[in-house]
Amino acid sequence: MTFSAKFFVTSLFVVGMAVLAVMPATKSHAETIYVDEANPPFMYRAGDKATGIYPAMIQAIFLHAGIDVDIVAVPWKRAIENLDANKGGVAGIYKNLERQKKYYFSDPIHVERLMLYHHHDTAPKPDEIEDLRGQTVGVIRGWSYGDQIDDARKRGVFTASEASGDEQNFQMLSLGRVDSLIAIQEAGDVWIKRLKLDEKITRGEEPVRENTTYIVFNRASSAISMMTVINRSIEELRENGTLQRITEDVLQGASNY
Repeated sequence: MTFSAKFFVTSLFVVGMAVLAVMPATKSHAETIYVDEANPPFMYRAGDKATGIYPAMIQAIFLHAGIDVDIVAVPWKRAIENLDANKGGVAGIYKNLERQKKYYFSDPIHVERLMLYHHHDTAPKPDEIEDLRGQTVGVIRGWSYGDQIDDARKRGVFTASEASGDEQNFQMLSLGRVDSLIAIQEAGDVWIKRLKLDEKITRGEEPVRENTTYIVFNRASSAISMMTVINRSIEELRENGTLQRITEDVLQGASNY
């Protein structure tokens, strides 16, 4: 089954599960949630639609909560700019000290494992962020990787090479233009397969960081009044296994891509 077909089946399943407990809509208009357009399998653009793990989760969470939602895939930097301008919320975002001052966070929706990727013949192989000292490291433009990694970047432990997404970073690594890159395990493994880089690039054994992801709104947004309902929906869909099944189904589709 193709990735698109698999995702369609997943979406039907999500709708079926959520409709069983759907409540009356709390808003007469759709809330806009922005996601990254270039971070498969978590969130990306397919034609004119947002797809992947987080769009499927958001669809399920908001439907279960009885809230209309419009999920829009844009470059991550623009998603954050729209969030700062109070034009909508963002999903699949990490928490850090600076963001907590500006944004209102939901309960966690997922945990991502950040891994180091490098050439097979790299020696010694970096296992921790401090092992990247003196290296040029591929990162995604506009991303925060959590306070620990962000701080290492600011201290000059490594030099960041910014790209629009993982695909560009893996291409740069394969060409030797960066020494290592940081990517979420599921996303990185998908790009190694898609770009046929299995014999050139490998990843570390253990994550350098595990980051929890959230749904957020600007603290000035009226949408934060719905966060109690959203959090209740997250809890119920986690407890009944819906969020885990979404992740498993989308990842299975990605592995067959």
